Amino acid sequence: MTFPQRPPPAQKPPADTSRLQQWRDLTATLKLVWLASPAQTAWFATTTLLAALLPAANLYVSKRLLDAVALSINGNEPYSVLLSLLALQVGLVVIGGVLNTVQNSARELLGDSLQHRITAMILQKASELEVERFENAETYDRLQQAYREVGARPVQVATQLVGLAGALITLLSVGGLMAQLGPLIVPLILLSALPGVYVSSRFGVENYRMLRWQTHDARVQNYFGSILTSDTLVKEVRLFNVEPYLLSRWREYYLGFRKQLENIVRRRGWGNLGASLVSALLVGAASALVLRRAAAGQLTVGDFSLFALGIAQIQGTVSGLLSGVTGVYQNLLYMRNLYEFLELPSRDLDAGEAWAGPIDTIEFQDVAFRYPLTERDVLRGLSFTVRRGEALALVGENGAGKTTAMKLLTRLFEPTSGRILLNGLDAAQFSPRSVQKQMSIIFQDFGQYQMQAGENISMAETERLGDVEGQQLAIDQAGASFVNDLPEGLKTPLGRLFQGGRQLSGGQWQRLALARLYFRDASVLVFDEPTAALDARAEFETIQALREQARERITLLISHRFSTVRLADQIIVLDEGKVAEAGSHAELMALNGRYAALYNLQAAGYTERAAEVGV
Repeated sequence: MTFPQRPPPAQKPPADTSRLQQWRDLTATLKLVWLASPAQTAWFATTTLLAALLPAANLYVSKRLLDAVALSINGNEPYSVLLSLLALQVGLVVIGGVLNTVQNSARELLGDSLQHRITAMILQKASELEVERFENAETYDRLQQAYREVGARPVQVATQLVGLAGALITLLSVGGLMAQLGPLIVPLILLSALPGVYVSSRFGVENYRMLRWQTHDARVQNYFGSILTSDTLVKEVRLFNVEPYLLSRWREYYLGFRKQLENIVRRRGWGNLGASLVSALLVGAASALVLRRAAAGQLTVGDFSLFALGIAQIQGTVSGLLSGVTGVYQNLLYMRNLYEFLELPSRDLDAGEAWAGPIDTIEFQDVAFRYPLTERDVLRGLSFTVRRGEALALVGENGAGKTTAMKLLTRLFEPTSGRILLNGLDAAQFSPRSVQKQMSIIFQDFGQYQMQAGENISMAETERLGDVEGQQLAIDQAGASFVNDLPEGLKTPLGRLFQGGRQLSGGQWQRLALARLYFRDASVLVFDEPTAALDARAEFETIQALREQARERITLLISHRFSTVRLADQIIVLDEGKVAEAGSHAELMALNGRYAALYNLQAAGYTERAAEVGV
C-alpha cells in the first residue's frame, strides 16, 4: 500500500502578489463583505469609529479627576466638581459598553452571513467546473485552500480596515493630549511599538507560506485518517491489520508539519524577545524625560497619570495600526486562495442552442480526447453510428477509453478533435444541459446518496421528487422491489452517514441506481457495467429488463460480462483508445480475433466452474 509523495516543485509557491492584484482582491473582499449584510456592516463600522474617540476622552476625564482630587485635598475644589467628573467618567464607561455590545453583535452576525455567502459561492463554482477538473489533484488543493478561508478572513479584512481608521482617530486624539508632556514623549512611545509589529508581520507571511506549502500533504494525511474511520473500508482495515501502518503514515505527516512549526515558533520567539527589549528601552527613555519634568514641578498628578495610562494606549494603538496594515496584507494573501479557486474557468452548461425532441441517431466521427495537462490521447479516431432501437457495446481492457467515450457522448467532456453528431447535427452547437436531458446513465462508480430511497431515484429528475408513481415504475423496471420492504418504503433514509439510515448491499445499491436511470424518460440509455454488483439471477433479470427498455431507445453498454454484451447489435472493441474490432457478436466470433479470445476465455471460466460443482 504505497501512496505518492508530493513531488517537489521547482520553487516554493509565491507568498506575494502584485500590488494591482492586492488592490483588486481588497476591493472584491470589501464588496463581498458589504453584499453579505449591508446593515450589519454599517452598524459595525459606525460603532467602531465612535468607540475610537473614547480612549482620549477617558484619559482626559481621568486626568481632570485626579487633578481635582489633589486640589480638593487642600480644600481648593468643591465636592460637586468631583461628582460631575465622576459621573462623566461613568457615562463614558456606559457608552463604551453599549458600543462594544452593538459592535460585537454586528460582527458576529456579519461573520455568519459571510460564511454562508462564501460557502454558497464555492459550492456554486464547484458545480460549474468542467468534469475534467475533478480528475486533477490541483483542483482539490485549491478547493481545500478556498474552504479554509470561508471562516474569519473576509471579516478580518473588513474589521482591520475599519480598525485602521479607528486607530488613526485614537492615535491623533491621545497623541494630542500627550504632546503637552514634552516634544520627545510621543515619538519615543511610537517607536517602541515598531519592533513587535515588524516581527509579527515577518512571521505572519512565513506562516502563510508554510500553510500553502502543506496543502497537498495535509490532504494526504486527512485521507489516512479517513481510511481509519470509513464504514466501507473498516472490514479490510481490520482483517489485514492495516491500522498500525495507517497510523504511522498519519503520524509521519504530522511530524513533518510539527518540525516546520517548531522552526517558525522558535525563530518567532527570539524575535519577540528582541522586540520586547528594544521596546522597554524606548519606554524607559520616555519615562525618564517625564520624571525629570515632574521632579522640576512642571507636571501635575493628573499629567503623570495621563502619561502612565497613555503609554499603553499609544503602544497598543500603534501596534494595532501597523498590525492592521500587515494583517490586511496577510489576510489578502489567504483570500487569494479563495479567489484562485473562484477564478478557475467555468463551463456554462446552458450555453448554445436548446436541444428539443428525442435523439434518433448518434454518430462519432474520428473522435479523439486528451485530458488537460497530459500528453497521451485516451481516445483516437473513434467512429461509429448507432440508431434508435439499436444497442451498441464497448468492450476492452481497463483503461482502453470506454468510460471516457461515454463521458464524451453525455457531454461531460468535449472532444479534443473530431465531432459527435446527434440526428446529423453537431452536438457542440447545443447546450450540454439540454442534450443531457435526453440521456440517462448508470456509471460503474454510481452514486450512493445518503438520502431517502425515493430521493435516490428522483436524483435523475429532481423536478419530479414527489412523483411516487414514477418512482414505483422505475423500481419495477430495475427489479428493486426490496425498496417496498424497507421500514418506511420510499421515505426510508439510506446509508450509515446519518442516524436512522438503512444500509444496502452492493447489489441493492446498483439496482437503485438502475431505477434512477429508468426514472428519467430519456431517449438514450447508457449502461456502464450495469450488472457488476449483481448475482447471476439478478443479472439475468436486469438484462431482460434492459432488452425490453432498449426497443424504442438508443442503448450503449460498457461491460466486462459478455453475457450482457451479446445483446448489443454492434460491438466495438477498444485497445489503447483505438478501435481494434467492430461488428455483431456473430461477426466478431467468426473473425476469431481479440473479441473471440476474450469471450472464449470468459466462457471457459464458467465451464470450469460448472465442472467443479458437477453441473
